[in-house]
Amino acid sequence: MSVGQGSSEIVMPRMGLTMESGVFMKWLKQEGELVRSGEPLFEIETDKSVVEVEALEDGILIQALAQPGETYAVGAVLGYLTRQGSSTGTFPSEAQTQTPSSSSQAQSLPLTRSVPASKPKASPAARRLAKQLGVDLAQVSGSGPQGRVVAWNVRSAAESLPNEAAPSLARRVSPLAQRLAVDLGVDLSQVKGSGLGGSITRQDVEIAHQRQKDQSLEASPAATFDAEFTYEPLSPVQRRMAERMVQSFSTAPHFYLQSEVDARNLVALRESLLQPLESRYGVHLTYTDLLIYFSARLLPRHPLVMAQWSDKGLAKPSHVHIGIAVEAEQGLFVPVLRDADRLGLAEISRQRADLAERARQGKLLPKDYEQGVFTLTNLGMLRVDVFQAILNPPQAAILAVGRIAERPLVENGQVIAAPMFTLSLSADHRVLDGARAARFLSEFVEWLENPALSLA
Repeated sequence: MSVGQGSSEIVMPRMGLTMESGVFMKWLKQEGELVRSGEPLFEIETDKSVVEVEALEDGILIQALAQPGETYAVGAVLGYLTRQGSSTGTFPSEAQTQTPSSSSQAQSLPLTRSVPASKPKASPAARRLAKQLGVDLAQVSGSGPQGRVVAWNVRSAAESLPNEAAPSLARRVSPLAQRLAVDLGVDLSQVKGSGLGGSITRQDVEIAHQRQKDQSLEASPAATFDAEFTYEPLSPVQRRMAERMVQSFSTAPHFYLQSEVDARNLVALRESLLQPLESRYGVHLTYTDLLIYFSARLLPRHPLVMAQWSDKGLAKPSHVHIGIAVEAEQGLFVPVLRDADRLGLAEISRQRADLAERARQGKLLPKDYEQGVFTLTNLGMLRVDVFQAILNPPQAAILAVGRIAERPLVENGQVIAAPMFTLSLSADHRVLDGARAARFLSEFVEWLENPALSLA
């Protein structure tokens, strides 16, 4: 199918300010299929989640160039969309189709961009693809207008080339396959590519790794130390989480404060609200919801706890956006509850449950993690009593919550059993000193032990 007039390039969008590339997962439409504006067109995996990308205009998916599992830079051409009834078309010059750098563009790129008129012998997409696959454009017959070579002509030519006639094809490796090969210790020169034109894909690297393990075991009946292990490739979420934690621990000087909380009044408060909120609003109130509620109202009284270190000075936010650590199969997510100080308990509970569920399903949007100023992480439901959390950069504080359990409590000279739990505050010493952090934690404990104080 040829590219028609009025065609638009489908490009890798920028899903967040820090995104530089994404892994293409799959097309949700087939070539030749009608696409409506607002319909999901394809899926990509960023460093945080899998995102469905919608079409911004009506048209027909005329060419689907992107391959599942491959990594593409922001702005890279993934395919072409054309309006119904179009039969001829033109492409922009090479200069017009350069991938924008992350430093020069902060806003999200649109899914498609219009293609101005031009009369090259080969489209820019065809030239880029030919360079990647080692195809000589002079040897390719074009089927576009006036004999122009388009991308699918290059793809067809690459598929017909024998590997020995194009040795560069066997050495072409996707960025994802390159990273995986490093992680697994695979020699790419020994890998035969099964992708287009002999390109090496992620699956090829995984197969080569398994073959290496099998050969090692065959050569040595006695199991070696390394043969006792299998290696699971890191997901983008796991890789990004590891990078951020290393960055946080190596750049922010952490210090930690701990306090025990008498939870009798907090437990009574939750029990008194549990049934009314569920019957009236359909939400299930958790202790995390109560902690979010109280912290959101206390944070404006301690603005430095929300501040962030920068070379220009301390950045003080104007909104109380609280992050909640959520465990998911893909890794740890920290979605953000926005303007939490303006929300009631029922709305906090509803939004917290929605964010957690979408995190587990990999359906969070970039805006769902951005601009957090403080993070809560609760491991009490996993029978953890005390732990110290690593800061979530660029935030200056994170509060770790342990489980509520009956423990000895001295009251009026008598030892009684009471529900207790421990709060551990991790803080960035560049932003907060010990006294300021302690005052915040102390007042927070007072509010939790006497919830009516939050109304004063």
